[in-house]
Amino acid sequence: MQREREFKEYRDRINAEFAEYMRQAWPQYKSKPAEPVPDLPEPPAPIVKDPDTPPSNDPVPFDEVTPIPEPVEPPQPVVPLPEPLVPVRPTFVFTFYGQQCEIPLENKHRFALTGATENSVADGWVVLSSDEYLPVLSQCLDYRDKLCLCDWGYVRFIEQMTTAFFSSAQLNEARLMQMYILVQSGYKVRIARAGEKLILLIPSQQMLYGHNYFTIDGDRYFVIDKSANFASMKIYTHSYPKEKYLSLSVPVPPKLPIAPTNPRFIRSKHNSELALNIRVNKNLIDFYDDCIVNDYWNLYSAASLSDYAKEQLYPVLRGSIAGKSKHAAANILLHFVQTALEYATDDEQFGYERPLFADETLFYPYSDCEDRAILYSILVRELLGLDVVLLHYPGHLATAVCFDTEVQGDYLQVDGLRYTVCDPTYINADVGQAMPQYKQTAARVIRTK
Repeated sequence: MQREREFKEYRDRINAEFAEYMRQAWPQYKSKPAEPVPDLPEPPAPIVKDPDTPPSNDPVPFDEVTPIPEPVEPPQPVVPLPEPLVPVRPTFVFTFYGQQCEIPLENKHRFALTGATENSVADGWVVLSSDEYLPVLSQCLDYRDKLCLCDWGYVRFIEQMTTAFFSSAQLNEARLMQMYILVQSGYKVRIARAGEKLILLIPSQQMLYGHNYFTIDGDRYFVIDKSANFASMKIYTHSYPKEKYLSLSVPVPPKLPIAPTNPRFIRSKHNSELALNIRVNKNLIDFYDDCIVNDYWNLYSAASLSDYAKEQLYPVLRGSIAGKSKHAAANILLHFVQTALEYATDDEQFGYERPLFADETLFYPYSDCEDRAILYSILVRELLGLDVVLLHYPGHLATAVCFDTEVQGDYLQVDGLRYTVCDPTYINADVGQAMPQYKQTAARVIRTK
């Protein structure tokens, strides 16, 4: 009990100090325009390998190695939440990508701001800092763990919950509650004001394409609400203890209820027996559709496939590679990715650059080189247990596999290990056959998991 009292006193003190800083005049900052997703060189159309091309065993140049992403642990509240003496009955229900979520929000939690001034926002923070909102915070964190939400997924969860709870005329109250819950959950966020409108700002050490941002003390703070396109804003810049940056990493797909799509028939043109009807989870596709687009391809590879997709796809693939050497199995998987999926550029399919998570590659009718490389890297890593890297060329993405036996073919020597080129867009090419126009081009090697 003594420890809980100390925690409460500490939490109450830092929240009271935070509110007092809020009452001070917020400095004005000028916005920087959103950066579009980089306009990459037009990728090459898939090349069908000439069957008369002789095999080669040539070293492939590279000039940079991007390391494996550091594991990202979600932040934790600066002060542990107390266990409720009496179980709290959830009273408010909203739907998050098909998942019905129950939160202990009641009418008493609907506060009203008198405006968007510093004092009004600080008064709202004082209200939110009361013990009445601790069960709400605790339940949100429980859902973050239960649904395996990445940082961005948790932001979306809080956003959808608060906008569903408050009326459309109370967007400022919703935004302040978003900030409060995220700050108390351990995230580094800021609140800004443009006229009478409050706006949530989220910093990221990675570029969030398509979002306006502000530079404050060397950090970029992004405007998540794309409709808040203001040239300048007044921003509350005070930091909270132990706050952590939002990560774009998706360690695992979120656990959402299954909403099966219509089946899609895919068949390897290299092996007609390797075929299946596959469905994906539309709730997961909708979630990915709302994710921040970025060009960190190792994050897409690290996210893997959903369990729902694996349960359908992996037994078929395992059956096709059963009893085969890892070299032969890698060839079967390579030909499957090369020929079972129809090719189109992102510009042709979406009108803009957009890497796909592996489940999306199985959902959308077309995929390009980066989508195929991401999917192939996952299959090789999880079905064969081999290390695989991505090879980034201007306008092209391929893979290279570190086999545990000697394999002939075009290769890279990285940190003393031999990685054999496998190109999922070089149609009918075997393991070890690099696309001719890239054999003399230095690649950027991107490590995955």
